[in-house]
Amino acid sequence: MNALDILKKTPKTNCGDCGYPACMAFAVAVVSGGENLRHCPYIDAVSDEEMATPVQHVSDPDTVLLKSLKAKVRSIDIGRRACRLGGEMITDNDIEMLRLSYLGDVVLISSDRITSSAGGELDPRDQILLYNYLFFGGAGDLSSEWVGLESFPNSISKVVTLRRYTEEKLAAEFTGRVERLKEVLEKLRATDVLECHADLCMVVPVLPRVPIQVHFWDADDDDGFPASVKVLFDSNALEFLDIESLIFAAERMTEKACELA
Repeated sequence: MNALDILKKTPKTNCGDCGYPACMAFAVAVVSGGENLRHCPYIDAVSDEEMATPVQHVSDPDTVLLKSLKAKVRSIDIGRRACRLGGEMITDNDIEMLRLSYLGDVVLISSDRITSSAGGELDPRDQILLYNYLFFGGAGDLSSEWVGLESFPNSISKVVTLRRYTEEKLAAEFTGRVERLKEVLEKLRATDVLECHADLCMVVPVLPRVPIQVHFWDADDDDGFPASVKVLFDSNALEFLDIESLIFAAERMTEKACELA
């Protein structure tokens, strides 16, 4: 089965119940090898024989998904969502674009491309994240209540990914370097959290409406405890991104911090 075969089996309503912003996005996630076909709750008529049919994996699923998202974004009135997303509309060469902050930088978003403030086009993975953010449109408000990823529905299988590529990676990189971590996160426009029992606790505004709270406990050689990290999300985060995009936002934050270190 290829992505189009899988898409035909979905309801094609882009309901988001599978955790992806569109049925095409779910189909691409299946062919990229990371998603189970039955995670779409509306695919009923899938036989065991079909489940055993090899999936035709695509060589560049990010490109396929990006094209799908761009097509979907063209039908959106970006200007009406700008305020809810914490951005502003600007016009450059008669092209309207959404200007907003992303990991300490400024990006410009149109229906055709996303560029940084320096003019370079962003990595396709970053573009997918930003188009998803635009697609969700900021349907609600932040709650200022912080929760772990495990608090969100259908997240159990994702917690291991978050731990491996975000929490454990940050802990390993900044063991014995709490002050350096603070300096790095401040470059990402992070702010301190008061009354926190960790050695460091800061909120990183990955996107204007997608803050991530980072708790860092340094290693304790006397008691034999290694460094550890816990990241938290606003309890209303799913109003702004799907679960996969939240995890990727945390991963990109981690990669950026390690690069700056």
